[in-house]
Amino acid sequence: MSDKSISIALTIGDPAGIGPEIVADLINKGRLNDFNLYLIGSAENLFKNLSRDVTEKINIVSDWNPGDERKRDLPLIIDTSSGIAPPGKPSEESGRTSGKAIEIAISMALSGQVECIVTGPISKEALALAGYSYIGHTDMLADKFDSPDCQMMMVNRALRIVIMTRDIPLKEVPDAVTEQRIIKCVKVTDGALKELWGIHAPKIAVAALNPHAGDGGVTGSEERKVIIPAIEELSANGVNVTGPVPSDTLFYNSENKPYDAYVALYHDQGMIPFKTMGFDNGVNMTIGLPIIRTSVCHGTAYEIAGRGMADSGSLDAAVSLAVQCCMMKRRNVGV
Repeated sequence: MSDKSISIALTIGDPAGIGPEIVADLINKGRLNDFNLYLIGSAENLFKNLSRDVTEKINIVSDWNPGDERKRDLPLIIDTSSGIAPPGKPSEESGRTSGKAIEIAISMALSGQVECIVTGPISKEALALAGYSYIGHTDMLADKFDSPDCQMMMVNRALRIVIMTRDIPLKEVPDAVTEQRIIKCVKVTDGALKELWGIHAPKIAVAALNPHAGDGGVTGSEERKVIIPAIEELSANGVNVTGPVPSDTLFYNSENKPYDAYVALYHDQGMIPFKTMGFDNGVNMTIGLPIIRTSVCHGTAYEIAGRGMADSGSLDAAVSLAVQCCMMKRRNVGV
């Protein structure tokens, strides 16, 4: 099966950040030549970073409509900018440009034009300035694809960490950790490991919330009242899940792959070990959607935008993972 059969919508991200630079770097290196590629975002900011011989091969349109089936030569950039975004900082224009790009990519996926969405870095602040109510990519994807149980998974090769409660204040975490939420999260993780990685019987570990997994209730009761009942129900239904595992030992010996995925209950519980062990080539992935979606695992990096210092490693890994998972999903559904 040729990679050329895979269609990818690649959003450039916030035009005032490093998104245009890292996308251009992969294009200049020929890393995106093997796919049917739709680039979506600020054409001007992208072209500033492309080599001249490459720009001559990319078509630009600004009148794209969802479901547009007109035949065009690829690669194609769908320009979503309507003004100048001040470099190096969030603005209404940068939020509008990046937000519209995500909406178009989603529309293309819903209409079947693309199988994969790969997203560049955006700013939550810029999205808010542009009038978006979504906190970020995952919330928008969950809403548009009607997939409320989708999960954020951080991936670096064989290391996969699901961040269950995502970007919420730490003080809200205990109330957000419910039995049903854990059950839904683990089920989505189990399904993704089977469908997208071809792992027949995945092994999943769930973190504890409190130090020493609550120490029998001495340092917290959530393990006894919430987490253990959830794991018992999952186990009774055939899911190979372990926990609650104290978070200070959860990732110990992870290089020997004792688990296929780890479920962290809150942001820093999973992100600190992930970024310590694999930040440069890490991928932020949304599982539980009807399509494949991957992203960089870093932000807009406004402070270095335009200085030639941006590293495209995470975006390169995001594209590679999207293709890998797409091919596996096709095999599993017999396409």
